[in-house]
Amino acid sequence: MKLWNRIRRKAIGIRRCYYKLSLTWLVSLTFVTVVTLCGGIVLYMSVHTNLKNTRSLIEKASIMSTESINNALAAYMTPAFTSVYAIKTYAEEQPTAQSAIFRARQTFRGVLFGVKSVEGLVLSLPNETVWGLKHAKNRQDLVSFHPEQSLFEFSRMQAIDAETDEDPFWGDFYASGEDPFATATSAIRFNGETIGYVSAIITMKGVGSVLASRDEDGVGNEIDAEDVTRFILTDKNRVLAYSSPTNELQQHNLLASISEFGDPVLAKLETSKKQPFSQRARQRGVELHLIYDGEDMYVLVMQKLISPDGEVYYVGEYQLANSRYDEFTRLINSVFAGVAVVFLSALVAIFFARRLASPLKGIAARAQKFGALEFEHLDPLPRSHIREVDQITSAMNASTSGLQAMSRYIPKSLYAKLMALGIDRAAKAKEAELTILFTDIEGFTSISEHRSAGEVASLLNNHFKLLVSAVEAHQGTVDKFVGDGMLAFWGAPDEMEDHAQRAIAAAEDMARAIQQANEAAPENEIHVRIAIHTGPVIVGNVGAVERWNYTIVGDAVNVCSRLQSLGGTISTVKGACVVLSGETVEKAGHPDNVTYRGSHEVRGRKGKVEVWQLNSTICDEQ
Repeated sequence: MKLWNRIRRKAIGIRRCYYKLSLTWLVSLTFVTVVTLCGGIVLYMSVHTNLKNTRSLIEKASIMSTESINNALAAYMTPAFTSVYAIKTYAEEQPTAQSAIFRARQTFRGVLFGVKSVEGLVLSLPNETVWGLKHAKNRQDLVSFHPEQSLFEFSRMQAIDAETDEDPFWGDFYASGEDPFATATSAIRFNGETIGYVSAIITMKGVGSVLASRDEDGVGNEIDAEDVTRFILTDKNRVLAYSSPTNELQQHNLLASISEFGDPVLAKLETSKKQPFSQRARQRGVELHLIYDGEDMYVLVMQKLISPDGEVYYVGEYQLANSRYDEFTRLINSVFAGVAVVFLSALVAIFFARRLASPLKGIAARAQKFGALEFEHLDPLPRSHIREVDQITSAMNASTSGLQAMSRYIPKSLYAKLMALGIDRAAKAKEAELTILFTDIEGFTSISEHRSAGEVASLLNNHFKLLVSAVEAHQGTVDKFVGDGMLAFWGAPDEMEDHAQRAIAAAEDMARAIQQANEAAPENEIHVRIAIHTGPVIVGNVGAVERWNYTIVGDAVNVCSRLQSLGGTISTVKGACVVLSGETVEKAGHPDNVTYRGSHEVRGRKGKVEVWQLNSTICDEQ
């Protein structure tokens, strides 16, 4: 018997433990699953989005950087081509071949002083005479010279001209001196025969200065010029132009292959692999290479360009990866940090879930009692060591006591209906004394008939913005917009004794704002009539059950509307004309900023209405 009782007690204990653990682990697993799932989704979306944005940023920066270099080079080179073509055109307009050559030489001085990219101009004649004019070393004077290079010989120019349809065309590249240069050449023709060639000398030193002047990346961010090396390559991987703040290579190395040029990063370009880029980048001829030089990783981007004469060139730049392209490192760090946060969140969720699970069952049962409005014979819920849970149990215990007491005074059926319909009765329609404000734009029909619908809407929106700001600044309520007018009131739903004073202050702000708006934009000048009236109205929800409208109705609203129409006959409306009824002035305590304008009849109302006007809006006396 004793053994049986012992087994029974253990079985009961195990059963109780089982049920308790069941709820605990259910809540724990739920919390852990939700936290892990949500954290994982957020982490995945964050990493995926950041990765996509990073790749897009790198791609955009690469495309725009190379295109920006290309545009800068085009801006530097184009004037040289334009100049030689202009010289050729001017010479061909002369009446004789001799005058054509003479006039061509005369233009050299003006072109050299006017075009920055042209270092010198050379004229090659059929008799192998070569004459040139170039900048002196001080860049202040010009000196004539006779080029010794064979690339300016007339026969050589003819051979290049015969192979191309372009005019002007690229001549040979000269790289054996201390200042290498390229030439842009155009043929001077007279009566169908070539009588000379004019060539512009473009130094690679000048091209290098264009490359060195770039101090922004492709997306407008300033970068350190000491980090970026820029270059131009031929299709044979020979260096055509070069600018680097770290590698001080001499200009006479130009036209050497990238393996012999002396730059360790460019030397490894041929053996590096192209990185995957989007179709947009590939269509624009942009390539991305990751090049390792020892422990340093460089990011090199370049763009393939084809000149008008069919020559292929590559413009590009490279820099250390951590100077601009360190986003991937931060992404990896964020992944590890996110995983750690998700793991720690799961552990914390397990801990708190176990602590929360115990009282949840009692709270759920009590909530079901509340839903069924069964308040009798409910024992207080036990307190908890967890503050939030203890607050819930304390609140439910207090609610139980209150509902038990309320059920003794209010029939359960009535209380159920109140709970279903809602206890908040603030919007129930009632009669109250309010101060009403009504506005209207004078001559709005004539204003709108000369404007488009969009212009009219913009004008009204800006106008109503001024009015609403004034109403809200003085705790008023905007009822509705009626065409070009606005209806507002004070005194509901917030009850206030000084509703008349607030309405007058709001009208003062409106008049001031309208005047300032008219001065700022005279083309949109408008004149507004504003009326203020105080009286009893019905305020609250008006309408059908399916759609309520919190509004005001009553004779006072009509009086305010008629008073607004009367404003234009009392005073000339300049900017704003604000009129007030005697009821409003009396309610406001007869303020000093109003002037009596007599008693006037108002359509639809017996007797006359005393009319006052804000002093700041009086334009004339009638």
